[in-house]
Amino acid sequence: MPTQEEIDKIVESTDMVELVSPYVKLSKQGKSYKGLCPFHDENTPSFVVSQEKHLAHCFGCGKGGNPIRFLMDIKRISFMEALSELAKKNGIPLKEEYIPKQKQDFSLFYEMLSASSKFYHQNLTLTQSGKAALDYLYQRGLDDETIKAFEIGLAPKQKDSLYKVLKEANYLEFNMIELGLIEHSNQGYYDLFTRRITFPIKDEDGHVVGFSARIFANPDPSQPKYINTKETFLYHKGNILYHLDAAKTEILRKKRFILHEGQMDVIASTISGLKESVCTMGTALTLEQAHVLKRYANHAIICYDGDKAGIKASLKAIQIFKQAQIQIHLVLLPAGMDPDDYVRSHGRDAYKEYFEGHLLDELEYRFETSFLQMDLKDNTAVETVKMNVFGLIQNMSSQTAKEKYLKLLATKIEGSFSAIVRDYENFSKTQVNQGYEEDFFDSPIEFLPADEKKRIRSYELRLFLYARNSKERAFQIDKKLGDSIDAFSKKNQELWIQLINVYYAKHDVFDDSSFCSILTEELKEAYLHNFDLIRGAIEPYTDEDLECILQKMHEVHLQILNYNLTQQILNTSDIELKKNKLAEKFSNKKKSILNKRR
Repeated sequence: MPTQEEIDKIVESTDMVELVSPYVKLSKQGKSYKGLCPFHDENTPSFVVSQEKHLAHCFGCGKGGNPIRFLMDIKRISFMEALSELAKKNGIPLKEEYIPKQKQDFSLFYEMLSASSKFYHQNLTLTQSGKAALDYLYQRGLDDETIKAFEIGLAPKQKDSLYKVLKEANYLEFNMIELGLIEHSNQGYYDLFTRRITFPIKDEDGHVVGFSARIFANPDPSQPKYINTKETFLYHKGNILYHLDAAKTEILRKKRFILHEGQMDVIASTISGLKESVCTMGTALTLEQAHVLKRYANHAIICYDGDKAGIKASLKAIQIFKQAQIQIHLVLLPAGMDPDDYVRSHGRDAYKEYFEGHLLDELEYRFETSFLQMDLKDNTAVETVKMNVFGLIQNMSSQTAKEKYLKLLATKIEGSFSAIVRDYENFSKTQVNQGYEEDFFDSPIEFLPADEKKRIRSYELRLFLYARNSKERAFQIDKKLGDSIDAFSKKNQELWIQLINVYYAKHDVFDDSSFCSILTEELKEAYLHNFDLIRGAIEPYTDEDLECILQKMHEVHLQILNYNLTQQILNTSDIELKKNKLAEKFSNKKKSILNKRR
């Protein structure tokens, strides 16, 4: 550990105002500086910085301290990491033993990727061959300043241009292949990106780790619009976010982040003043990415395209953010536009004004999207919209909120409010909880009444709550449950097997992110669906409750066996000969189940 003298020297050498300024807009007041606290929401500045004393302090939440403490809190890093960073910033040498060791030195690879990015950028901006791509970007509303800021480039049409440049710089072919820059065939080495506009992808520390490349001239319908660097030891598309390195300061300041679908949308938002914008790399949002973003802010604003695919992707992102316990709002742009379209059509200021004035919560978003691409002059479309909206509000506890949406629905479809209320009441009498969708749950209890099915599904989910809380209890439940697992819906059976036999075989404590990482996309979607249904439940329950649920599941299993037996008897041609054997089989099974209870 460094001596107190060494620590004091680093603290006293640090300009506190310079350190804080990237995160807080400061204004001078006497000898001090003041701004809005970066650690909590406030409208009146209470965060005070003393340049003379090398201290910062919030009189609202109490956060702050010397430069080391501030850096630890704002960047979520350790004491030694903060100390080492400040020492380096101030040119103060630290003993090698004090400097946090990197797991591996990737500096050579970062140099290669940075050189590649510069090559692409210069090819776009400084060569005659880049003129067509440059004109395309100008037509898309980008200017030279934006192109430079985002380091946009152009991969030449020659198939080995980048390879030759890197080879001349004495980089090895093996490393170029490892980084996803080139490949090898019988004809020799060739670049992976050609005749495409390139966007460098950076990690949180600002190192280039890959590229996204967009087709722009005479697009071939058989070719994807974007191609990204393949997975490498530096680039993992499931946990990296485009523009996060540049956006994180603004995210911390505004305490929110904006999630878009693509790079052009991020750029359009950023140049419009919404600098807290990021996007995933051509794939759906992952739980890992949500956790990365949560380190900087706990408020997500989803702004995807307003078309059918964008809405579907938004609904999936909602589930991911819910699981990560992140607050959610959404922006629905008009007429199926994306941010890039809106900026080009209406301008940057108009886009920002629309964005800030149209933040919707989840229910508002689902309500509004129920009407998209629906001809409300068509009776069938009107009935579809009504059923969608009724399904949205049926589980709301607030009657006032229900009435609000029923009135909005009546206005939208130009119908009578009293008639809408009557239709909703009729709907409520005939519907069960719409959360248990058939595409998620292929159920063995379809022969039971709707309210009974709903109750049994709630038992399944409560068992999952118990199993998530304790590995020991999970194994106890699994042992007592036995063959009654067959009463679970098919997807939940698969999830239960993954939890008991796969996840808990390697982990002692349950973690949502780790569990989801072992699931297929289909099972992950089913799990997120389950999580959404039980997220408001109180846990843990009591031992008596658990025993009661297990008993109920055994009884349900017996009902299923009895029903299946009856169907077999009804369907057999020689009833007298076979029914006794079936009944005997059922009796043995019943005894086995009853023994499990003891």
